[in-house]
Parts: sequence; C-alpha cells; structure tokens
Amino acid sequence: MQHINSQDELLRIAQSRLYPSITNPSYLVLRRRREILTRWIADLPGNKLMVLDVGGRYQPYRPLLRDRTSRYIALDVMRTAAVDAVGKGQQLPFRNDLFDLVLATSVFEYISDPFAAANEIYRVLKPGSHLIMSVASVYPRVGDEEYWRYLPAGIRAVLSPFAKVEVVPETASVGGFCRMTSASLSIMAKYHFVRTIVHRTAVPLLNLAGLALDRRSISTNDQIAGNFSALAQK
Repeated sequence: MQHINSQDELLRIAQSRLYPSITNPSYLVLRRRREILTRWIADLPGNKLMVLDVGGRYQPYRPLLRDRTSRYIALDVMRTAAVDAVGKGQQLPFRNDLFDLVLATSVFEYISDPFAAANEIYRVLKPGSHLIMSVASVYPRVGDEEYWRYLPAGIRAVLSPFAKVEVVPETASVGGFCRMTSASLSIMAKYHFVRTIVHRTAVPLLNLAGLALDRRSISTNDQIAGNFSALAQK
C-alpha cells in the first residue's frame, strides 16, 4: 500500500480522483462516480452535516459537500496529514447515532470483515441518515491488502441492516470492458516508458470509445461493470 504523507501529494491524488484525466485507466468509473455522488449528496437533507469518511486518506469527494458540514472526520488505518482518527472500519471509535453521513469509497475491498464494518457504520449513523459507498466489481488486484470484489447482491447482503439500499453501476458493460482493457494494458506494460506511451495513446482512445458507446446505450447491462456505487439509509 502506498504511504503518502505530504499534504500537497494527498490533495493532488484527491483531485485526480474527483476530476480524472482522460489518460487515467479508471477515467470512466471515476467520472461517473462523481456524477452519481453529486446527485446523491445534493438530495441529502440538512446543511450542518456530521460526516465520517471511512478510509479517508485522500477525501476526493469532500468538495462535493462544500459548506454543508458542521464537522468532517476522516478515519484511516494510516496516519497522514489529512486523517483525523486512526482505526479500522470494523471497529469505529465513535458513539452510537453520531453521524448524518458516512462516506466509504474504494475501501470495502480492503476490509477483512465487511459485514462487521457495515454494522459499525449503521451503529454510528443517526436514524434516517445515509451511507454512500463505492466498491470494485470487475478489476485487477491492486495490492496484496485487498480481500474482495463485489456484485449487486453481495452489496445488498453486506448492507442488509439498512432500511433502503440503492445500487448503481458506475459504467455499463461496454464501459467496463474498455476500462478493464485500459487497466490490463497499463499493468502489462512492464517498463515505465512503455506504460507512458500506453497511457497517452491507447488509454485515451479506449476511454473516449467507452464514453461514446455508453452514451449511445450500445450495451445497457452491467454484467461487466467495473464498479458499483451504493446509497443506504438507516
């Protein structure tokens, strides 16, 4: 797992996730995730939200809340300049019924017991409040710390304590295929200069193709969706 402590570097990574470059193999899912989360957050009630970001090392989606927070707490297993509390998702060091919103993006893949983490998030949320999460579905292994990939039924099973759960694919299958191909080419490019060429040529072409084909609804199923977002209400 990458260890980054510089505030500037943390902000750079956060910005690249919120507004990904066309040369990023995950451009399609990150772009769509921003659209999904923007809509969900806009629909949340209240302007003085207590927010917990589980796995909040980078906090790319914090700007979407703008001035709507009374407090924003970032929890991560690693202490960085952006982290307020060190801890694990399955053992949250907070009292019951405290938060209006919990964010958990790209973190449940790294939690050994996702059911325990979902129960903990449920515990610290106020009644009627929300969890917003994003999880990988079809994607290569990023690091040895990862445990899981998720399908919609698995997401609903993990979030079974919640009263309402909405699951949305971050791409359709055609976009998922383009993203998976981009990521695979990047991984297989052994040398840095080869990877740079791939990211400047093949990856943008695949991203643009995936974006255009998704918009034209060439494929509407999500069997090869790379990621899913979920909105759960306590």
